[in-house]
Amino acid sequence: MKRAVVVRAALLIGSLALSLAAIETGLRLASPLDPFGSRLALRPRVDMRLEVDLRGVSRQGRHSTNAWGLRGDEPPPPDAGDYRIIAIGGSTTQGFYLDDRKTWPYRLQERLKEAGWEAWVGNAGLDGQSTRGHIIFMEDVVARVRPDAVIVLAGINDLWYSLDERRRLHGSRYDRPDWLTVLYRRSRLAQVLYAWGQLLLGEALLVRRSGHGNFEPRPLSRDAAAAPEDVRLLLPGLPEYRQNLERIVALARSMGVRPILMTQPLLFEDSEYWQTIEGGFYWIEARKAPLAATTYWRMLDAYNREMLDVCARQRVECLDLARQVPARPDYFYDAAHFTEAGAELVARSVAGFLLDRRPPSTIR
Repeated sequence: MKRAVVVRAALLIGSLALSLAAIETGLRLASPLDPFGSRLALRPRVDMRLEVDLRGVSRQGRHSTNAWGLRGDEPPPPDAGDYRIIAIGGSTTQGFYLDDRKTWPYRLQERLKEAGWEAWVGNAGLDGQSTRGHIIFMEDVVARVRPDAVIVLAGINDLWYSLDERRRLHGSRYDRPDWLTVLYRRSRLAQVLYAWGQLLLGEALLVRRSGHGNFEPRPLSRDAAAAPEDVRLLLPGLPEYRQNLERIVALARSMGVRPILMTQPLLFEDSEYWQTIEGGFYWIEARKAPLAATTYWRMLDAYNREMLDVCARQRVECLDLARQVPARPDYFYDAAHFTEAGAELVARSVAGFLLDRRPPSTIR
Protein backbone atom coordinates (compact mmCIF):
# COMPACT_ATOMS: atom_id res chain seq x y z
CA MET A 1 0.00 0.00 0.00
CA LYS A 2 2.70 2.46 1.03
CA ARG A 3 4.81 1.41 -1.96
CA ALA A 4 1.91 2.12 -4.31
CA VAL A 5 1.43 5.58 -2.80
CA VAL A 6 5.12 6.35 -3.21
CA VAL A 7 5.06 5.16 -6.85
CA ARG A 8 1.99 7.30 -7.64
CA ALA A 9 3.56 10.32 -5.95
CA ALA A 10 6.78 9.81 -7.91
CA LEU A 11 4.85 9.50 -11.18
CA LEU A 12 2.85 12.63 -10.36
CA ILE A 13 5.97 14.64 -9.53
CA GLY A 14 7.77 13.34 -12.62
CA SER A 15 4.83 14.19 -14.87
CA LEU A 16 4.56 17.65 -13.36
CA ALA A 17 8.29 18.25 -13.84
CA LEU A 18 8.13 17.10 -17.47
CA SER A 19 5.09 19.28 -18.12
CA LEU A 20 6.76 22.35 -16.61
CA ALA A 21 9.91 21.64 -18.60
CA ALA A 22 7.87 21.35 -21.81
CA ILE A 23 6.07 24.64 -21.07
CA GLU A 24 9.38 26.35 -20.28
CA THR A 25 10.93 25.06 -23.52
CA GLY A 26 7.96 26.25 -25.56
CA LEU A 27 8.01 29.70 -23.96
CA ARG A 28 11.74 30.07 -24.60
CA LEU A 29 11.29 29.14 -28.25
CA ALA A 30 8.44 31.61 -28.63
CA SER A 31 10.05 34.37 -26.56
CA PRO A 32 13.73 33.89 -25.66
CA LEU A 33 15.21 35.02 -22.34
CA ASP A 34 17.11 38.28 -22.18
CA PRO A 35 20.71 37.99 -23.40
CA PHE A 36 22.57 39.14 -20.30
CA GLY A 37 22.92 35.94 -18.26
CA SER A 38 22.03 35.41 -14.60
CA ARG A 39 24.83 37.12 -12.64
CA LEU A 40 22.87 40.35 -12.26
CA ALA A 41 19.82 41.49 -10.33
CA LEU A 42 18.14 42.91 -13.44
CA ARG A 43 14.43 42.14 -13.77
CA PRO A 44 12.80 43.01 -17.11
CA ARG A 45 9.21 44.24 -17.34
CA VAL A 46 8.69 44.97 -13.66
CA ASP A 47 5.81 47.33 -12.91
CA MET A 48 5.18 48.63 -9.39
CA ARG A 49 3.03 51.38 -7.96
CA LEU A 50 4.65 53.38 -5.16
CA GLU A 51 2.91 54.88 -2.14
CA VAL A 52 5.62 56.13 0.20
CA ASP A 53 6.17 58.80 2.83
CA LEU A 54 9.64 60.23 2.26
CA ARG A 55 10.70 63.85 2.53
CA GLY A 56 10.83 65.55 -0.86
CA VAL A 57 9.35 62.56 -2.71
CA SER A 58 5.87 62.39 -4.25
CA ARG A 59 3.59 60.10 -2.26
CA GLN A 60 2.52 58.24 -5.39
CA GLY A 61 4.67 57.10 -8.27
CA ARG A 62 5.61 54.25 -10.56
CA HIS A 63 8.70 52.05 -10.64
CA SER A 64 9.03 50.04 -13.85
CA THR A 65 11.74 48.46 -15.97
CA ASN A 66 12.16 47.98 -19.69
CA ALA A 67 13.12 44.91 -21.76
CA TRP A 68 16.71 45.09 -20.49
CA GLY A 69 15.64 45.31 -16.84
CA LEU A 70 16.68 48.97 -16.61
CA ARG A 71 14.52 51.86 -15.49
CA GLY A 72 13.71 54.28 -18.27
CA ASP A 73 12.40 54.22 -21.83
CA GLU A 74 12.85 51.20 -24.06
CA PRO A 75 16.37 51.16 -25.53
CA PRO A 76 16.59 52.38 -29.13
CA PRO A 77 18.19 50.11 -31.74
CA PRO A 78 21.92 50.70 -32.27
CA ASP A 79 21.34 52.11 -35.77
CA ALA A 80 18.72 54.67 -34.63
CA GLY A 81 21.35 57.39 -34.25
CA ASP A 82 20.61 58.17 -30.59
CA TYR A 83 23.46 58.96 -28.22
CA ARG A 84 23.01 56.04 -25.81
CA ILE A 85 24.09 56.44 -22.18
CA ILE A 86 23.83 53.92 -19.36
CA ALA A 87 23.93 55.28 -15.79
CA ILE A 88 25.61 52.75 -13.50
CA GLY A 89 25.49 52.91 -9.72
CA GLY A 90 23.71 51.80 -6.57
CA SER A 91 20.46 53.03 -5.08
CA THR A 92 21.47 56.69 -5.41
CA THR A 93 21.35 56.13 -9.17
CA GLN A 94 18.35 53.79 -9.13
CA GLY A 95 16.15 56.16 -7.10
CA PHE A 96 13.89 53.24 -6.22
CA TYR A 97 11.19 55.30 -4.47
CA LEU A 98 11.16 58.10 -7.03
CA ASP A 99 8.74 57.92 -9.93
CA ASP A 100 10.26 56.64 -13.20
CA ARG A 101 10.23 60.12 -14.70
CA LYS A 102 11.76 61.84 -11.65
CA THR A 103 14.99 59.87 -11.27
CA TRP A 104 18.13 61.75 -12.24
CA PRO A 105 18.96 59.49 -15.24
CA TYR A 106 15.52 60.09 -16.77
CA ARG A 107 15.65 63.81 -16.07
CA LEU A 108 19.14 63.85 -17.63
CA GLN A 109 17.72 62.28 -20.79
CA GLU A 110 14.95 64.88 -20.98
CA ARG A 111 17.36 67.77 -20.43
CA LEU A 112 19.62 66.51 -23.21
CA LYS A 113 16.63 66.22 -25.54
CA GLU A 114 15.56 69.76 -24.67
CA ALA A 115 19.08 70.88 -25.64
CA GLY A 116 18.73 69.24 -29.07
CA TRP A 117 20.31 65.85 -28.50
CA GLU A 118 18.88 62.59 -29.80
CA ALA A 119 19.62 60.87 -26.50
CA TRP A 120 18.61 57.85 -24.47
CA VAL A 121 19.65 57.25 -20.86
CA GLY A 122 19.13 53.85 -19.26
CA ASN A 123 19.06 53.66 -15.47
CA ALA A 124 21.15 50.66 -14.39
CA GLY A 125 21.27 51.62 -10.72
CA LEU A 126 20.95 48.58 -8.47
CA ASP A 127 20.26 48.80 -4.75
CA GLY A 128 23.39 48.24 -2.65
CA GLN A 129 25.68 47.52 -5.59
CA SER A 130 29.33 48.52 -5.27
CA THR A 131 32.07 48.72 -7.88
CA ARG A 132 32.37 44.93 -7.58
CA GLY A 133 28.90 44.68 -9.08
CA HIS A 134 29.60 47.47 -11.56
CA ILE A 135 32.43 45.39 -13.03
CA ILE A 136 30.01 42.49 -13.53
CA PHE A 137 27.56 44.86 -15.23
CA MET A 138 30.31 46.07 -17.55
CA GLU A 139 31.23 42.49 -18.45
CA ASP A 140 27.70 41.11 -18.80
CA VAL A 141 25.70 44.01 -20.23
CA VAL A 142 27.85 46.86 -21.50
CA ALA A 143 30.05 44.43 -23.44
CA ARG A 144 26.95 43.28 -25.35
CA VAL A 145 25.01 46.46 -25.95
CA ARG A 146 27.97 48.84 -26.44
CA PRO A 147 26.38 52.19 -25.51
CA ASP A 148 28.13 55.41 -26.45
CA ALA A 149 28.89 56.23 -22.80
CA VAL A 150 28.59 54.94 -19.27
CA ILE A 151 28.21 57.30 -16.30
CA VAL A 152 29.32 55.69 -13.04
CA LEU A 153 28.17 57.21 -9.73
CA ALA A 154 30.09 55.30 -7.06
CA GLY A 155 31.55 55.49 -3.58
CA ILE A 156 28.84 55.10 -0.96
CA ASN A 157 28.48 51.31 -1.19
CA ASP A 158 32.24 50.81 -1.42
CA LEU A 159 32.56 52.83 1.79
CA TRP A 160 30.23 50.20 3.25
CA TYR A 161 32.95 47.59 2.64
CA SER A 162 35.34 49.59 4.83
CA LEU A 163 32.77 49.86 7.61
CA ASP A 164 31.78 46.18 7.55
CA GLU A 165 34.73 43.80 7.60
CA ARG A 166 32.62 40.66 7.14
CA ARG A 167 30.94 42.14 4.07
CA ARG A 168 34.29 43.17 2.63
CA LEU A 169 35.86 39.74 3.13
CA HIS A 170 32.90 37.55 2.15
CA GLY A 171 31.05 39.72 -0.34
CA SER A 172 27.51 41.00 -0.36
CA ARG A 173 24.22 39.75 -1.71
CA TYR A 174 23.84 43.17 -3.34
CA ASP A 175 26.72 42.45 -5.70
CA ARG A 176 25.25 39.11 -6.75
CA PRO A 177 21.59 38.16 -7.22
CA ASP A 178 19.56 36.10 -4.74
CA TRP A 179 17.98 32.81 -5.79
CA LEU A 180 14.58 34.37 -6.52
CA THR A 181 16.13 36.82 -8.97
CA VAL A 182 18.16 34.04 -10.58
CA LEU A 183 14.98 31.94 -10.95
CA TYR A 184 13.09 34.89 -12.43
CA ARG A 185 15.85 35.64 -14.93
CA ARG A 186 16.38 32.01 -15.97
CA SER A 187 12.74 31.01 -16.30
CA ARG A 188 10.31 32.37 -18.91
CA LEU A 189 7.56 30.50 -17.06
CA ALA A 190 8.29 32.45 -13.87
CA GLN A 191 8.22 35.71 -15.83
CA VAL A 192 4.91 34.82 -17.50
CA LEU A 193 3.34 33.83 -14.16
CA TYR A 194 4.49 37.16 -12.70
CA ALA A 195 2.90 39.03 -15.62
CA TRP A 196 -0.33 37.02 -15.31
CA GLY A 197 -0.45 37.84 -11.63
CA GLN A 198 -0.29 41.54 -12.44
CA LEU A 199 -3.12 41.15 -14.99
CA LEU A 200 -5.30 39.22 -12.56
CA LEU A 201 -4.78 41.86 -9.90
CA GLY A 202 -5.74 44.48 -12.46
CA GLU A 203 -2.91 46.75 -11.45
CA ALA A 204 0.82 46.94 -10.88
CA LEU A 205 2.37 45.55 -7.73
CA LEU A 206 1.80 48.03 -4.92
CA VAL A 207 4.72 49.08 -2.72
CA ARG A 208 3.50 50.91 0.38
CA ARG A 209 6.32 50.29 2.87
CA SER A 210 9.58 52.06 2.17
CA GLY A 211 12.87 50.36 2.98
CA HIS A 212 14.31 53.85 3.33
CA GLY A 213 13.63 56.51 5.91
CA ASN A 214 14.06 60.22 6.54
CA PHE A 215 17.24 61.35 8.26
CA GLU A 216 16.44 63.05 11.55
CA PRO A 217 19.44 64.81 13.15
CA ARG A 218 20.39 63.56 16.58
CA PRO A 219 22.94 65.28 18.86
CA LEU A 220 26.25 63.47 19.15
CA SER A 221 26.47 61.58 22.43
CA ARG A 222 29.33 61.97 24.89
CA ASP A 223 30.55 58.42 24.28
CA ALA A 224 31.24 59.13 20.61
CA ALA A 225 34.49 57.80 19.20
CA ALA A 226 37.23 60.19 18.18
CA ALA A 227 38.28 59.85 14.56
CA PRO A 228 41.97 59.68 13.64
CA GLU A 229 43.45 62.68 11.87
CA ASP A 230 44.00 60.48 8.81
CA VAL A 231 40.60 58.81 8.19
CA ARG A 232 42.19 56.54 5.60
CA LEU A 233 43.22 54.42 8.59
CA LEU A 234 39.52 53.55 8.91
CA LEU A 235 39.18 52.60 5.24
CA PRO A 236 40.73 49.18 4.48
CA GLY A 237 38.57 48.88 1.36
CA LEU A 238 40.00 51.98 -0.32
CA PRO A 239 42.77 50.22 -2.33
CA GLU A 240 40.24 47.79 -3.83
CA TYR A 241 37.99 50.72 -4.75
CA ARG A 242 40.79 52.28 -6.75
CA GLN A 243 41.55 48.99 -8.50
CA ASN A 244 37.87 48.50 -9.35
CA LEU A 245 37.57 51.99 -10.83
CA GLU A 246 40.66 51.38 -12.95
CA ARG A 247 39.15 48.08 -14.09
CA ILE A 248 35.86 49.76 -15.06
CA VAL A 249 37.73 52.39 -17.08
CA ALA A 250 39.86 49.76 -18.80
CA LEU A 251 36.79 47.67 -19.67
CA ALA A 252 34.94 50.69 -21.08
CA ARG A 253 37.87 51.72 -23.23
CA SER A 254 38.41 48.20 -24.52
CA MET A 255 34.75 48.21 -25.65
CA GLY A 256 34.95 51.61 -27.33
CA VAL A 257 32.62 53.07 -24.68
CA ARG A 258 33.15 56.54 -23.20
CA PRO A 259 33.62 56.28 -19.39
CA ILE A 260 32.51 59.15 -17.16
CA LEU A 261 32.94 58.89 -13.38
CA MET A 262 31.06 60.90 -10.74
CA THR A 263 31.76 61.43 -7.05
CA GLN A 264 29.02 60.75 -4.49
CA PRO A 265 27.33 63.70 -2.71
CA LEU A 266 26.23 63.46 0.92
CA LEU A 267 23.87 65.25 3.29
CA PHE A 268 26.74 65.72 5.76
CA GLU A 269 29.64 68.15 5.33
CA ASP A 270 32.70 69.38 7.20
CA SER A 271 31.03 72.11 9.24
CA GLU A 272 30.61 73.08 12.87
CA TYR A 273 26.96 72.00 12.84
CA TRP A 274 27.62 68.49 11.53
CA GLN A 275 30.43 68.03 14.06
CA THR A 276 27.74 68.00 16.75
CA ILE A 277 25.40 65.56 14.95
CA GLU A 278 25.63 61.77 15.09
CA GLY A 279 26.32 60.37 11.64
CA GLY A 280 25.59 57.00 10.11
CA PHE A 281 23.59 55.16 7.50
CA TYR A 282 20.58 53.05 8.51
CA TRP A 283 21.53 50.39 5.94
CA ILE A 284 24.90 49.88 7.67
CA GLU A 285 25.07 48.27 11.09
CA ALA A 286 25.62 50.91 13.75
CA ARG A 287 29.05 51.12 15.37
CA LYS A 288 29.46 50.44 19.09
CA ALA A 289 30.71 54.00 19.54
CA PRO A 290 29.00 56.54 17.27
CA LEU A 291 30.91 58.90 15.02
CA ALA A 292 30.19 62.50 14.13
CA ALA A 293 28.51 63.16 10.80
CA THR A 294 31.63 65.08 9.73
CA THR A 295 33.68 61.89 10.15
CA TYR A 296 31.41 60.05 7.73
CA TRP A 297 31.76 62.96 5.32
CA ARG A 298 35.56 62.78 5.64
CA MET A 299 35.51 59.03 4.95
CA LEU A 300 33.35 59.39 1.85
CA ASP A 301 35.47 62.36 0.79
CA ALA A 302 38.50 60.05 0.86
CA TYR A 303 36.70 57.76 -1.60
CA ASN A 304 35.74 60.74 -3.76
CA ARG A 305 39.32 61.98 -3.80
CA GLU A 306 40.48 58.51 -4.79
CA MET A 307 38.14 58.65 -7.77
CA LEU A 308 39.37 62.10 -8.76
CA ASP A 309 42.96 60.86 -8.61
CA VAL A 310 42.11 57.87 -10.81
CA CYS A 311 40.49 60.24 -13.30
CA ALA A 312 43.53 62.50 -13.34
CA ARG A 313 46.02 59.67 -13.75
CA GLN A 314 43.92 57.75 -16.28
CA ARG A 315 42.80 60.91 -18.10
CA VAL A 316 39.16 60.01 -17.61
CA GLU A 317 36.29 62.47 -17.68
CA CYS A 318 35.09 63.05 -14.14
CA LEU A 319 32.34 65.18 -12.66
CA ASP A 320 32.92 66.08 -9.02
CA LEU A 321 29.22 65.85 -8.25
CA ALA A 322 29.89 65.93 -4.51
CA ARG A 323 30.83 69.60 -4.95
CA GLN A 324 27.76 70.33 -7.06
CA VAL A 325 25.03 69.22 -4.62
CA PRO A 326 24.83 71.25 -1.39
CA ALA A 327 24.46 69.40 1.92
CA ARG A 328 20.83 70.39 2.44
CA PRO A 329 17.79 68.32 3.47
CA ASP A 330 15.77 69.54 0.48
CA TYR A 331 18.19 67.57 -1.73
CA PHE A 332 18.44 64.41 0.42
CA TYR A 333 15.72 62.56 2.34
CA ASP A 334 18.35 60.54 4.19
CA ALA A 335 22.13 60.76 4.37
CA ALA A 336 22.73 59.89 0.70
CA HIS A 337 19.52 59.34 -1.32
CA PHE A 338 18.18 62.19 -3.42
CA THR A 339 14.82 63.84 -3.14
CA GLU A 340 13.10 64.84 -6.37
CA ALA A 341 14.75 68.26 -6.10
CA GLY A 342 18.11 66.56 -5.53
CA ALA A 343 17.64 64.30 -8.54
CA GLU A 344 16.75 67.33 -10.67
CA LEU A 345 19.89 69.13 -9.51
CA VAL A 346 22.01 66.07 -10.34
CA ALA A 347 20.43 65.88 -13.80
CA ARG A 348 21.10 69.57 -14.39
CA SER A 349 24.74 69.23 -13.29
CA VAL A 350 25.38 66.16 -15.45
CA ALA A 351 23.60 67.66 -18.45
CA GLY A 352 25.70 70.80 -18.16
CA PHE A 353 28.84 68.69 -17.98
CA LEU A 354 27.89 66.75 -21.11
CA LEU A 355 26.69 69.75 -23.07
CA ASP A 356 30.04 71.43 -22.55
CA ARG A 357 31.62 68.38 -24.22
CA ARG A 358 28.84 67.53 -26.67
CA PRO A 359 29.60 65.01 -29.39
CA PRO A 360 28.67 66.77 -32.68
CA SER A 361 26.81 63.72 -34.03
CA THR A 362 24.09 64.09 -31.37
CA ILE A 363 22.75 67.44 -32.53
CA ARG A 364 19.50 67.49 -34.48
